[in-house]
Amino acid sequence: MAGSGASESATMPESVRALTGPTASAFAWIGDRSSDLVEHACRVRFTSAGFDSAKFAEGPMILSANHRSLLDTAAIRHALPATIRARTATVGARDFFSPAATDRGVKLWFRTALCAYVVRTYRVCLIGRGDDMGDGVERITGLLQAGWNVILFPEGTRARGATLGRFRMGVAHIARLTHARVLPIWIEGSDGLMPVGGKFINPGPVHVNAGTPMRIGADESNGDFLVRMRQEIEALRGG
Repeated sequence: MAGSGASESATMPESVRALTGPTASAFAWIGDRSSDLVEHACRVRFTSAGFDSAKFAEGPMILSANHRSLLDTAAIRHALPATIRARTATVGARDFFSPAATDRGVKLWFRTALCAYVVRTYRVCLIGRGDDMGDGVERITGLLQAGWNVILFPEGTRARGATLGRFRMGVAHIARLTHARVLPIWIEGSDGLMPVGGKFINPGPVHVNAGTPMRIGADESNGDFLVRMRQEIEALRGG
């Protein structure tokens, strides 16, 4: 039996192995407690709608949301039912979760430790930047095929205004490859609590609204699907 378990672990995609096992589960538990701490210590009021477990009954999904703040991942994870959250990873740019080339001494040590903590506690799947995402397609596909939900922000970076930025092709491409459904999500208020460039969390409300799961059509282009997905996400604003 032990040999069988070792063999199974060896054949898992690397992106899946990094999120499984006792150590990964312990860090994920700490991540959930960190979200509770943000909610109570920083007086952040997380509310949500549309995240009933039944939506996930047909298999893993790509959770696709607008992105304005570093709080967005915590807000989505907080909204998920516990059993769903336990099988949900977040996609993040590898260079964002790495120390800067100019970091030295204590600053280098602190940023390295902080990045490692966030990656483990929020179950971040690290990928390259750009429309092709470097090795991201393989890593994200491996997660979905292993039954994991994936939080993937289609803008690829935090927006600095009230409107959605340009959507990159990643969500549509991966949805087509894996036949995974896409759950459109609108996050309201996170930019007021921790905007781009902000170093502290302000008190206030954050609301997360999930819509109806979508599938990319067999005859639908990636671009057309992104237009439709964008409309679905924007329609959730204020819900």
